[in-house]
Amino acid sequence: MFVNPPQSGLRRLCAAACAAMMLALCACSDTDMTDAALSAAQVDDSRYVFTVTGDGAVPDGQGAAIAFVADYTGADSGPDAAVWRGVQNFAASFQYEAVLYQAESDSLESREAALRAAAESGAGLVVCRGDDMAAALYGIQNNYPTVSYLMLDGEPHTEDYTAYATADNTCCVLFSEEQAGYLAGYAAVLEGYNRLGFVGAEAMPDIASYCNGYLQGVEAGALEQGVQASVDVWYVGGYEAGETITTHVGGWYEDGVQVVMAVGDGVLDGVLPAARDAGAWVIAADWDATSVDERVLTAAVKNYSVTVQKQLYRYFTNGGWGERGGSSVRLGVSESAVALPLTTWRFGAFEQDSYEKEYARLYSGDVKVERYSDTDTLPDTPNVAVDLLG
Repeated sequence: MFVNPPQSGLRRLCAAACAAMMLALCACSDTDMTDAALSAAQVDDSRYVFTVTGDGAVPDGQGAAIAFVADYTGADSGPDAAVWRGVQNFAASFQYEAVLYQAESDSLESREAALRAAAESGAGLVVCRGDDMAAALYGIQNNYPTVSYLMLDGEPHTEDYTAYATADNTCCVLFSEEQAGYLAGYAAVLEGYNRLGFVGAEAMPDIASYCNGYLQGVEAGALEQGVQASVDVWYVGGYEAGETITTHVGGWYEDGVQVVMAVGDGVLDGVLPAARDAGAWVIAADWDATSVDERVLTAAVKNYSVTVQKQLYRYFTNGGWGERGGSSVRLGVSESAVALPLTTWRFGAFEQDSYEKEYARLYSGDVKVERYSDTDTLPDTPNVAVDLLG
């Protein structure tokens, strides 16, 4: 795994300008929510089943196979479970067969073998997810030109990230992490918290985007509430959970931090023991991890099941990827691709109705969240003091 060079030292970043910009960021529309915006806000990934509306085409799979290749951790929990649920729901709705393959170990060779087995099984479309699987797909996609690939949350690349290439038979779907992070930060402040933290595994673009969206959400919430807030930010430099994370974040909690957003494999496992000891909160990312521990307040989720079902419908009703082949698309609130989970709502002061209104403002463009994919470019946050630990 490529690791960005760590930033050293502790620097205080208290932006004191551009209040007008932040007022625009959290501006509230006086108009009622549109039906489309409200519907998008109310989508829940855990229960979503795609249905054809109006005069839309109804695909008939006639038993054709759709393969999903899960990583070595399997499809029983986590992001791969959500993708697999979506594949199964679509298959059941439109007479396809959902077939599951799984890498046997945490290695490039094992992931390539699983992708190869799926391609050689006769499935016309193979679905996979994540950066590690994207590295495996890089060397597989051109070997099976008659097979189509749906790559979620990644783009085919070499294992060392020095080269990227998406073949014409592959379509990549990325997510607007900054919007998911915004919703989480805004919700935390509206719940009543103003001492917050963010821990990311590495300073990679998707994790940095989560962080910068989170900062913008905290700023919008602080401005709306008329309070000052602070966010401690730490990019650990690795994906393994360990006592270093637990000890460091435990110090944050002891110092008064009330909720910490944890992003990246292993980071949540490192933060949770500290949260339990302090009776504090954690915000998860990517998938709804509220079932993992009672100290998980919410999650900035990517709606994998929603997204895969919509993309499968697009593929099968258009006879393939067409111009989408060989390219990537980034999806967000407009496609119900990111959200906070509704069925596991643990907020008290922040009600779902308020969440739906803020989601609708994002949907309509009344609220705009900037995407900053690096750690050097941070949003202006006049009402939020940011401590960035390298």
